[in-house]
Amino acid sequence: MNEASIALKFEGDSEKLDSLEGFFLTNCTLGGIQENDDGSMTFFIPVSEWNPSFEKSLTEFCAQTEDIEYLGSDKIEDRDWNAEWEASIGVQWITDDLVITPSWRIDEAKSLLPKHLIVIDPKMSFGTGHHETTRLCLRAIETIDMKDKRILDIGTGTGVLAIYALQRGAMNAIGVDTDVWSIDNSIANRSLNDISESQFEIRKGTIEETINAIEKFDVILANIHRNVLIDIAIQIKSHLVTNGLLILAGILIYDSEEVRLAYEAIGFNLISETNENEWACLTLQLSSPPFPK
Repeated sequence: MNEASIALKFEGDSEKLDSLEGFFLTNCTLGGIQENDDGSMTFFIPVSEWNPSFEKSLTEFCAQTEDIEYLGSDKIEDRDWNAEWEASIGVQWITDDLVITPSWRIDEAKSLLPKHLIVIDPKMSFGTGHHETTRLCLRAIETIDMKDKRILDIGTGTGVLAIYALQRGAMNAIGVDTDVWSIDNSIANRSLNDISESQFEIRKGTIEETINAIEKFDVILANIHRNVLIDIAIQIKSHLVTNGLLILAGILIYDSEEVRLAYEAIGFNLISETNENEWACLTLQLSSPPFPK
């Protein structure tokens, strides 16, 4: 039986409501979104996640974001949000080279003759290509020569970022995630894309729990919440080779400077920043240590 949900209703500027969607995606399990006839939006989350801590974070976010008004909450009957979410996923071009499709629309996707095709069957994991942060990361991957690179994908979700890096020539990838649902989904998607376990290894847990101290990577990908990106900056640095590249996303534009400064303070240089709507993606490089004088 599906868990009952809490429906949280808001009204406000459309761009600010997009940023609110980002808040839900990065802070809880977002079961669904409904656009109402009056222009308001309703966000659905599990009853178990509607607790004082989350409510406080939501209240603080709304207070810091102009033009959003919280209209209240209601408990609603059980509903299979996951099935409805899956039914809404279609074939989409992400870049000029890349199409992402669910397995039930693969023939339609193949008819488009893309250079790269990724099959993702979403299980509510973050990373179907329908959100700006995923698209920004995939575009950033295209700017890097992935040939024979070793990849670490932190918060792998559906596995889509690691899969695309491998399609573009990476030697191997490790994906880590703390969420069981994401682990199961990334394993399934690995199989759908004919990628072996030796090419794409998936580990459950944090970086500290899953990555050996001596393991180093040429490229690290992390599409996760700003707070986590800042908290694990030193850990990321310790697993990146000198002159290695780092792609960070899951960052709202107004947070990008804070994240950039945190990484520049420990030896990274900004290569580029790209934006889509309210979201930012940073590509950074770990500098060579200066030679002693």
